[in-house]
Amino acid sequence: MIKILPDIFSEEAGEAMTSQLSDMMNGYPLVNLLGTLDREITSIAYDSRKVEVGGLFVAIAGTKENGARYIPEAIRRKASAFITQSSPQELLEMGIGLNGITQIHVEDARHALAWISRRYYRQPSRSLNLVGITGTNGKTTLTFLLESLFAHAGRDCGVIGSINYRFRDTLYPANVTTPESLDLNRMLAEMVDCGVHDCFLEVSSHSLAQKRVHGLHFDVAAFTNLTRDHLDFHSDLHTYRQTKMSLFRDERVNKQVINLDDPMGAKILAESSRPTLTTGIESRADIRAESIQLSDQGVRFSLKSPYGCRDIASPLLGKHNILNLLSSAAVGLFQGLSLDTVCAGLESLAVVPGRLEKIENNRGFTVAVDFAHTDDALYNALIAVQEFTRGRVLVVFGCGGDRDRTKRGPMGKVGVDNSELAVITSDNPRTENPRTIIEDISLGLPEKAEEGKDYLIIPDRRQAIEKALQLAKPGDTVLIAGKGAEDYQIIGTKKIHFDDREIVRALLDD
Repeated sequence: MIKILPDIFSEEAGEAMTSQLSDMMNGYPLVNLLGTLDREITSIAYDSRKVEVGGLFVAIAGTKENGARYIPEAIRRKASAFITQSSPQELLEMGIGLNGITQIHVEDARHALAWISRRYYRQPSRSLNLVGITGTNGKTTLTFLLESLFAHAGRDCGVIGSINYRFRDTLYPANVTTPESLDLNRMLAEMVDCGVHDCFLEVSSHSLAQKRVHGLHFDVAAFTNLTRDHLDFHSDLHTYRQTKMSLFRDERVNKQVINLDDPMGAKILAESSRPTLTTGIESRADIRAESIQLSDQGVRFSLKSPYGCRDIASPLLGKHNILNLLSSAAVGLFQGLSLDTVCAGLESLAVVPGRLEKIENNRGFTVAVDFAHTDDALYNALIAVQEFTRGRVLVVFGCGGDRDRTKRGPMGKVGVDNSELAVITSDNPRTENPRTIIEDISLGLPEKAEEGKDYLIIPDRRQAIEKALQLAKPGDTVLIAGKGAEDYQIIGTKKIHFDDREIVRALLDD
């Protein structure tokens, strides 16, 4: 039975280990030290509310505030030491004196957190076959495919990604795609302790920039693709690209799998001399697809590789999923699985939650729910359904609030250009006015697009989905994009239950 744990920061997340602070910090460059390192540390926390007696608090710098503000609370909770980027003078100005607490001053608290987390949990990535997957799109699909083919080979697997964190009979909800280094190392240690052999980790650009995966040892790193995303966090596309490439510049990566159909793939390949398998459809890659057939039942193609050739039939929809299948095959082959095992494992995966997930119905039209929340991902999803749709393509989409505004206009253009009818609605508006977001989307609409004919504006997402389903006729496809497997909507600062798939099923059952 699956054990659902409500919070990876809870005591249930694993019994704390004891460690000497001097051992944990040995070899780490310090800016300043006040107090002794000769202390036994019973726990580590970067959230002051989770500090335990005798624990170590790491005051990481957040995007909105300085973690040093919470040092007094950590002291009240009887922490024996803390790590901070703030100087002793800055702490004194905040009223924080020595008080018998060891103060460790470093240049980068996130870097230090990654360092001590690895040591505290005995460097678990060295004891696992860890596969890191990065790219704008496809990361989640790859983790599901790899889990399927390695499980087919009889190996115990763990997955850490945007839908959840899971291994054996344990499942944690995913608060972020890639957890903080402390939580990540703790879960990897739990996997090692219960005999998990392989772990597939989605590596987000945020995690690379914030050093959450710093110091981990990757047996394989896989690159899917790169398009514009997260420019609310990264200053520009160049910075985003360099952040993604940093994984492949890490000396702790042993082998790599690269999608050569993406222009960045060639750049990664040119910079590296490590063992590589390339994938592609258009390029002359090591692992490639030929004789492609697309339908509403999935994809078929001939897989060509240095390990042999096989015909593949997968229920996953769309040409872009062929690239995901190729990358997964490359990882499996790199890890010594036979071609027959790899192909059988790939073919056995029926669906990836919220990734062009079909919602079965008896109305004669197709409904698919997809996570596409960038212009490139939306384009790929629309092209994928066009390949098998006999009638019209209708799309429902919006854009998230308090996030990258530069993709809103392009998403509007892609949505209208590649469908017969686009229903523009809310996604997760957060603290923005949904109509303001929709106005930004509308700025990208084609000049000749007519409201009521080429697109509709319905801010309420449930009503938007309902309208699209009402307008659909036999042979049509309705694509509902943006949220995928998410089971919530964030309006203001509140998170309410909302699952596109549940909404569709309820409306079609009426």
